[in-house]
Amino acid sequence: MNGFFRKLGLFIELRRGLVIAASVLLVLAAVVGASRLSFATGIETMISTDSQVYRDYQEFNDNFGAETVIILARAEGLANLVDLDNITAVDSIEQQLSKEAGVLSIVGPGFALRQAMAQIAGAPLLPPDQATLEAIMLDQGALRSEMKHFFPTDNFGIVVITMEGGTSLEQVSAVVDAARGAIGRASFNGIEASVTGASVIFAKMEELMTQSMSTMIGISMLLMLMILAVVFAVRGFFAWRWLPLGAVIIGSIYAFGMMGWLSVPITMVTMAILPILIGLGVDYAVQFHNRYDEEARRGETVAEAIIDSVTHIGPAILIAIIAACLGFAALFLSPVPMIRQFGMILIIGVVACYLVSLFILLPVLYSHDRRKKAASKTALPKDGSEAGIVERALAKLAPRIIRNPVLIIAVAAVFTVIGIGLDSRIETETDENKYISQDLPLMKDFNDLAALSGGSTAFNVMVRADDATRLEVLGWMQALEGRLLSQSVVPVLRVDSIAGVIAQAAGENLPSSQETIDQILGLVPELAKANLLTSDKILANITVMTAPGLSTEDLRGLRETVDTYLSSPPAGVTAVVTGQGVIGIELMDSLTTGRVEMTLLGIALVFLGLFVLFKFNAVKASIATLPIAMIIGWSSVVMYFGGIKYTALTATLGSLIIGIGVEFTILMMMRYQEERQKGAAPAAAMTTAMTKIGRAVITSGLTVVGGFGALLFARDFPILTDFGAVTMINVGFALVSSLVVLPTIIVAFDLRKERILAKAAAG
Repeated sequence: MNGFFRKLGLFIELRRGLVIAASVLLVLAAVVGASRLSFATGIETMISTDSQVYRDYQEFNDNFGAETVIILARAEGLANLVDLDNITAVDSIEQQLSKEAGVLSIVGPGFALRQAMAQIAGAPLLPPDQATLEAIMLDQGALRSEMKHFFPTDNFGIVVITMEGGTSLEQVSAVVDAARGAIGRASFNGIEASVTGASVIFAKMEELMTQSMSTMIGISMLLMLMILAVVFAVRGFFAWRWLPLGAVIIGSIYAFGMMGWLSVPITMVTMAILPILIGLGVDYAVQFHNRYDEEARRGETVAEAIIDSVTHIGPAILIAIIAACLGFAALFLSPVPMIRQFGMILIIGVVACYLVSLFILLPVLYSHDRRKKAASKTALPKDGSEAGIVERALAKLAPRIIRNPVLIIAVAAVFTVIGIGLDSRIETETDENKYISQDLPLMKDFNDLAALSGGSTAFNVMVRADDATRLEVLGWMQALEGRLLSQSVVPVLRVDSIAGVIAQAAGENLPSSQETIDQILGLVPELAKANLLTSDKILANITVMTAPGLSTEDLRGLRETVDTYLSSPPAGVTAVVTGQGVIGIELMDSLTTGRVEMTLLGIALVFLGLFVLFKFNAVKASIATLPIAMIIGWSSVVMYFGGIKYTALTATLGSLIIGIGVEFTILMMMRYQEERQKGAAPAAAMTTAMTKIGRAVITSGLTVVGGFGALLFARDFPILTDFGAVTMINVGFALVSSLVVLPTIIVAFDLRKERILAKAAAG
């Protein structure tokens, strides 16, 4: 491998102009690709589009609409809520929005009162006067129970706008804007109204993601500038310390260009890629720059410095890159699409940053130093300065840790075992709404809505029949409603279906004849039927509503109950459970079982990759992998006691930290082997390795910490801030593992091997 990299170093020296020109052309292609980037916030980012769960949900969405926009009207008191002028204003909003493109149905106070007037006066009009209005809405001064769906308390009214299936984000945003405009034009007295709902959140998501990405990029750049300025002391003028950051910016452009060309969207997970790549990429660039600087300090010529740095550090970083990519490749095992995309872009990004460091950073360094000297064979001036504070500290640390292998390894192992035991007790967050800051005004409105409505839709039962309005089918649906309300272990607050609508219109019981059923259906407004029955009467929707805040286990139990009740439908009828509750269960399963499997696969892939790269040396592969694998247990200790839940991002921690941390162990091991090949004893070789490469490893670790640290400033997305905090701690653990645990293992093993060989020779 060294021979190949020596030839590569010669190529970079002789063809540096060609290499830089080709890199610039690739940047232009990447910019074009980056312009094709899009955002994605829907279910398809969490559930595989090939799964039956997604197909059922999509069919339900196409026919009944899963996107809803809610208007929440806050009144100062019941008198304002039942004021005819205010009701007229709300009804006006309903009528305006019913004409918007993509709206399937609108159900609100105006709709409810028009329905009541249709039964009283035969025409769906608003009450003509205040007395009639109060007679419909009130019973002895209190809201009637049948009005509670539209007026959950004496201070709130709700309008539910259901979008057609397959509506675009632009259509939802247009309806949200139209709703806000209508509210602004309404003449309310003692009422304030706002627009909320999950669809409103998702419509706002792209703006929030763009703002957070801009903040994270700016902060990560600032942190890199500060870290490199303070820690990374190299020859030349001061700004030379920031050259690795410039190289990584180019590498990041390549990565985002590939995202665009491959049609990989920006999601709540992949939006974290750029600050992470900045941290990881600066890491690789620092290693190349540091080794070139080390060779130059020895007094080598410019050509010798560039060739020797590529020859010595190139293979080590390549092995580290391959091992890291193998760790990241474990993310492909996840059933969650945005986690798989995260893994793919991480691999593309780190490879791009490696190539940029090799083919742009080194040629730039070479060109600069070559112009500075009269000829390429003139030796660069030696740097006679003494070792820096980092080198001196590492030189003192090395002998101390080498003398205490038993204590260090025992402590590391104990915390690993504790973490493995605690891992299963860490909670998993599957509610995508909780990935967004609950302090945002739109989230406060959304949470108010959940509390006011007295429940949330747990499941939807999609019923398919040749005619879902047949008396037999309606009777089965009504019986299902009754069983769910009376027999379910998990409390069910309300069940809505077309059977319930017909029964209510007929006086609480279903009519006994099909003719009467058809007559009642003809009188039910389309807006009332749209979310419960398709126009061809083939599909019907049964909505199961429960109290808010159910655990995933409660939802799982309720789903099993519903499945049991659906086991014996009438002949020719099929029914499937779908909706947000099913999506939550599926995501929980993906983030729990998939997470453990990803971590184990990551460890296995890294070990097997190193086993091959180290020429089938199982001992070296184990020594490089074991210290980093320990960090997974340490991380669980931090998450458990820090109250941090597993999310779609923190579920990637195992594979991610293995991929990041193994680089440090490989660099340390290979530098140690380099010193051993020069004839140094184990302790002396490790001291030299820690002193020489330790500065670069620490700088690399700090830049990675800085990259993840930028995630802490994505305040609108707790999913990112939690991930950033834990990963920063884990990278710190990786440094401790590489500079404390790994050296003790390596030296202890080598000393033991020498004793065995000495004993064998003596015997």
